[in-house]
Amino acid sequence: MNREYLNNKKIKMLLTNQHGMALVATIIFVFVLVSLVVTLLTMTSNDTKLSTLQRESTRAFYLAETGIEEAIWYMNSSEENPDGLDYMPTIDDPFEKDFGSGESYHVEFEYNESTDVKTIKSTGVVAGSGKFDKGIRKIEVKLKKEIAKAPNLFYDYAVLTDGDMTINGGVSFHGNIHSNSNLINNGTINMEYGSVTATGTTNDPALCTDGQPYQDFPHVNWDYYERISNKQESIDGHIYNAYYSDDVDFDSSETLYGVHFVDGNVTISSDELILHDATIFATGEINIKPGKRDIILEKSENSNPLALVAKGDITVGGNAVITGDGIIQTEGLFWLHGTTNIKGAIYADDGVFGGGGAPGEEDEGPENFNVYYDTDLIDYEVPGTGIPVWKKVSWREVY
Repeated sequence: MNREYLNNKKIKMLLTNQHGMALVATIIFVFVLVSLVVTLLTMTSNDTKLSTLQRESTRAFYLAETGIEEAIWYMNSSEENPDGLDYMPTIDDPFEKDFGSGESYHVEFEYNESTDVKTIKSTGVVAGSGKFDKGIRKIEVKLKKEIAKAPNLFYDYAVLTDGDMTINGGVSFHGNIHSNSNLINNGTINMEYGSVTATGTTNDPALCTDGQPYQDFPHVNWDYYERISNKQESIDGHIYNAYYSDDVDFDSSETLYGVHFVDGNVTISSDELILHDATIFATGEINIKPGKRDIILEKSENSNPLALVAKGDITVGGNAVITGDGIIQTEGLFWLHGTTNIKGAIYADDGVFGGGGAPGEEDEGPENFNVYYDTDLIDYEVPGTGIPVWKKVSWREVY
C-alpha cells in the first residue's frame, strides 16, 4: 500500500468515527438551555421590578390627585374651614395627610392677587423599604373663582347683608332681615312682620337676635348675564338685551327689555324708568339721583326677578319708588339717603339705611325707608346665581 492510500483511509476513519459526539451535543444543549433559563429569570425579575415601580408610581399619582380634590373640597365646602375660599395653609399647619404604610400627600398653595388665580401643587408619595417599592408623583392645578348653581338657594329675606347692616333713619321692614356680620341700630326700626337677626353682634339686643348661623348669600354669575346681553333679539317689536361698553345715564323716560349689561357706572336721573322683564347690571356703581324717581318693574310670571345689580355701590337718593317685586343686589354698599319705598328684596355686601335721618330733598322731616318683601321669592331659584367656588382652569403633571 502506498502512503497516499493510508493517509486517505486514516482521514476517512476520523470523519466517520461518532465516538463522543453525543456528549458534545448534550453539553451544547445544556449550555443553551441554561442561557435561556438565566435570560428568562433575568427578564422576569426585571419585569417584576418594573411592574412594582409602575404600580407604586400609579399609587403615588392617585395620592397626588386625592390631595388636589381634598384641597378643593376643603376650600369650597368644608364646614371645618374657618377661612372659606380664602384658605391658605401655613408651614405650621400644612395641608397634608399620611395614610400610613408610607403613603401620603402634601399640598402647596400659591395665590396671584392680580389675576385672582390660585395654584395648588400636590405631591403623592409611596415610601417603601426597598429600592423598587416606592414612587413619587406631583400634579399642579390652577383655579379661578366661578359661580356654581346651588340647589335650595333662595332670596328669602327682605334684606340680607353679607357684611354689616347699619340703620340710621326711620325704617319699616315687611319681612325678615339678617346681617351675616354685625347689626347696628342708630335709628328707628318698625317691623311690620318678620324677625331681625345677625351672625355677629348687635347694639340693640331687644330688637335683634345675634349669634345666629351664617345665611348663604346668592352671588351673581356676571359672565352668564354678559353673554345674554350680547344676544340681542326683537320680540313683539321690542329690542331685548343690550351691552354697553361705557358709563350710561338713563336720563329720559323709557322702557327697557331684557338684560342691559353696562361695563361701567349707571346713573338713573329720569323721572320714570320702566324695566319690563328687564335687569340693569353694572360692573361699576348704580346711582339713583336725588329727586322724584319712579322705577317701575313690570315682571311677568316666572321672569327673572333681578332688577338692579352692581359690583360697586348702589346709592338711592331723594324720593325713589321702586315697585313691581324685584331684587336689588350689590357686591358693594347699598346706601340709602332718601324717602324710598321698595317692593321686593335688597341683598348687599354692606347696607346703610336711612342716611342718618337727614331731611330728603322734598321732605323736611326725617327720612323714611320701606321694604315690602315679595313672598313669591321664597322658593324661586333665580337663574345665573349661586355660590362662589374654586374651579379648575388647568391641569398638568409636574413629574
